[in-house]
Amino acid sequence: MSMFNDPNTAAFRDLSPGPHAGVDTDPDDHVAPGSLDSRARNALTLGLLSLVLGVVTGVPAIWVGRKALLHLHAAGGALRGRWAAWTGIALGCLSIVTTLALWTYLHTHWTT
Repeated sequence: MSMFNDPNTAAFRDLSPGPHAGVDTDPDDHVAPGSLDSRARNALTLGLLSLVLGVVTGVPAIWVGRKALLHLHAAGGALRGRWAAWTGIALGCLSIVTTLALWTYLHTHWTT
């Protein structure tokens, strides 16, 4: 018998058994109370990146920020990050407007 087939060997003895069969694990269960929501943090990161990359990350910043706000509302105050989600949305909108204005300006002044 191989040592990989025997659960009582040292290789397996120190491992936790993991979740119970048939029970799904919830990744949000391991979040400390009052911590910043990861979706809101991602929206803020995408919003900041959109200042450089424009529409490429501006649209996802708005999408992720909206999803973060919905998740924060559903959490009932257990998570923080509403400001980060709104900032990501605002920066995403700003980058889209700036990109469109720049494209319009270049299109009207360079096509002669």
